Amino acid sequence: MTGPFAPTAIGRLVDLMAPRIEPAHLLSEIAHGLSHLARFAGQTATPYSVAQHSVLMAEAAESETGDPTLAAYCLLHDAHEAYLGDTPTPARRAVEAEMIRRAEANGTPDVIVEAQIARWRALRLCIEDRLDAEIHRAAQLPPIDDRGRALVKLYDMRALATEKRDLHSLSPAWPDLPRDVKPLPLRDGMIRPWRGPGIASERFATALARLCPDAAARANRLTEGDAA
Repeated sequence: MTGPFAPTAIGRLVDLMAPRIEPAHLLSEIAHGLSHLARFAGQTATPYSVAQHSVLMAEAAESETGDPTLAAYCLLHDAHEAYLGDTPTPARRAVEAEMIRRAEANGTPDVIVEAQIARWRALRLCIEDRLDAEIHRAAQLPPIDDRGRALVKLYDMRALATEKRDLHSLSPAWPDLPRDVKPLPLRDGMIRPWRGPGIASERFATALARLCPDAAARANRLTEGDAA
């Protein structure tokens, strides 16, 4: 392999330009990776994993809509971060702001800067979408449509509002978070970060088994050696 790749905990090298993800990897790589990956660059009093964020979104969608497919999309909406890492949205916006600052200093026309930013966003999304499509295939989900994307985005914003309330209550209002966003209906009432990646990985796997039972059953039948 000569192109960009992501090494995994089970010894695979995932080709980011042509990824191959099987049901077993939903547990051995994605549940594992997301359970070790902290939201907000680790800037919470207790580490809060992307795995927990995903499970809480999935539980809320399942509770409110009764749609296991939508809930599964919510569970897996950040699954590509198991291979790409989690770059917080403010960090991405800082890159764009720096592009604008440098362009202004060089006298670059606004229309060119806007095109460069749009291209940078599109390229990043292309890499994420390529992984998402392969992950959905491994989970035996149909390709997500525009309605599904919009609903997942809404639940993601609601999760962010809930996290602001429960994990960043001492910080001032966030300028990019609308004040009227409805928090998630949490089964525990508020977010309490799970203690350790083992619990987060187990809870993620439990949600996957409930929402994608066929894929989860196949994953549990495969050994890591078979899946690699």
